[in-house]
Amino acid sequence: MSRVAHVCTAGRVSRVAHVCTAGLAVLAVAACTATPPTTTQAPGTGAATTTRPGTATPSTPGTVTPGTSLSPVPVLGGGRPALPAKPAACAQPPAATDDIRATKATSGWRVVSTDEGYGQLRDLAVGRDGAVWATHLTQRLTAESVETAFAGLRRWDGKGWTSYPLPSVQVTALSATSAGSAWVFGLADGRTGLVGAFQNDTWEARRLTGRLGDTFGAGGTAARGAWAVSGTSALWWTGSTWQHHDLPAPAGAVGGGSGSGGGSGNSGGGKRGGDVWTVSGPLIDQGPAARWDGEAWQRIDLPVLGPPVKAESPRVRLNDVVVLGPADVWVVGGVSWLVPGEFTKDNEPLERSRPVALHWDGGEWQCRWGALGSTFTQAEPDGRDGMWVLDSTGSRLLRFSRGRWTTQTLDGTVTALAQRPGTDQVYAAGSSNPEKDLTRALLWRTS
Repeated sequence: MSRVAHVCTAGRVSRVAHVCTAGLAVLAVAACTATPPTTTQAPGTGAATTTRPGTATPSTPGTVTPGTSLSPVPVLGGGRPALPAKPAACAQPPAATDDIRATKATSGWRVVSTDEGYGQLRDLAVGRDGAVWATHLTQRLTAESVETAFAGLRRWDGKGWTSYPLPSVQVTALSATSAGSAWVFGLADGRTGLVGAFQNDTWEARRLTGRLGDTFGAGGTAARGAWAVSGTSALWWTGSTWQHHDLPAPAGAVGGGSGSGGGSGNSGGGKRGGDVWTVSGPLIDQGPAARWDGEAWQRIDLPVLGPPVKAESPRVRLNDVVVLGPADVWVVGGVSWLVPGEFTKDNEPLERSRPVALHWDGGEWQCRWGALGSTFTQAEPDGRDGMWVLDSTGSRLLRFSRGRWTTQTLDGTVTALAQRPGTDQVYAAGSSNPEKDLTRALLWRTS
């Protein structure tokens, strides 16, 4: 499910942090006070609507008003000493080097839902019970362009979608642990600090107080399970209340936690809140990681990733993190740069990029550089002690399993990945290939 941060405009997506602004309306997974009525209510009343697979159409947005204030309980106490990176740096190898060496594999994914109307799925979260939550955008073709509108939040039960309108807000992050527990974070009416909760068929919207209200929910917010992060702050839902943690490093992506289940060790081993990691995410340059071990936070430095010699305007991003066990952690991202003196056919500066995956074994890091041409944008446990990785093409998925990499390409564009905790089921949300510039919302799942 993401946990990563990225900025998108009417045509892109998060579990990682992201902000999505769509043509007619803007959604921020965060502000909603409407209680969904029964699914027999007519569209246009702010009610939830249930539809057959492939025909989900969100109802007209109802009225959203800010709820009561929210003051998470601060977690006091010092953190653990920072852990220096070993090695301190990973130089980029020659352009011909490919440490990944992924081999092509038969697709292990199948489409489980296709919309009849035009649109896209964006954010994605999956609960332990198999409930799939996603944000939904609709599209229509005008005389000049494709017009995109936010259509609300959806929940998939394996047979059909139930839709919930969330008007006048901006999406930054979505998380869930079950069909009855989901959270949205973001902005409403241009104001940050909104936390919307769907608990046992009741929506409640609250606004964070203090400095959290000034920053949380802005671009760079990410969520996974019962955790959400933004900058140097983290929120954790204990099951009865929100706690506020100060992070030792800025965060824009979060992985692990007791709500996830990548392999034998990813459930957190009974630790309070699980074994949680954060990384800097897609909106800021490479920074340290941070780890919650159930008792305290610790800054964990990562090797400095360098661009090629003579590169201009280098940009290093650590986009996502996957926790497979206490001593089995992956951080994925990439390096981009401009090639001095070289230009595209449109006379624009020529940009190159290269993916990288860093593995931590509990003491040292190993850097694995891929071939030139893309970066790694998201990653998700596969439930079998391995992981799936999405690259910046939006359609190519790589899988790391039992020490080797394979690759497969989906027929469409993937915007988000999410594993069903405790299983080997992984979902992908996105859209079909364009039909006269229009797409259809798709949901894939591993076979």
